[in-house]
Amino acid sequence: MFLILKPKSDESASQKAVREIEAVLNKYGGKLISSHSGTNARLAYPIQGRTDSFQIILEIEAKAQDLKEINKQLALVDDVLRATIFAKAAVAA
Repeated sequence: MFLILKPKSDESASQKAVREIEAVLNKYGGKLISSHSGTNARLAYPIQGRTDSFQIILEIEAKAQDLKEINKQLALVDDVLRATIFAKAAVAA
């Protein structure tokens, strides 16, 4: 999952946003596997009137039928400007 969040001034603010996103995942059947350190970045074009952002990649695990609802609920999180979920199909053993 690639997230574009409102810019963060420090590490504790970014961790708070990740915890809020993790709560949404847990509520809708997903699970946070890992988070890759985020970075403040300038956007190529404004999103919701903002030109700066905090961008982070989260590795999650969720059922395919839950991804649509998770994405919908992430749009309601105040810090989230954009969320993109890249799905990888499970491989049967």
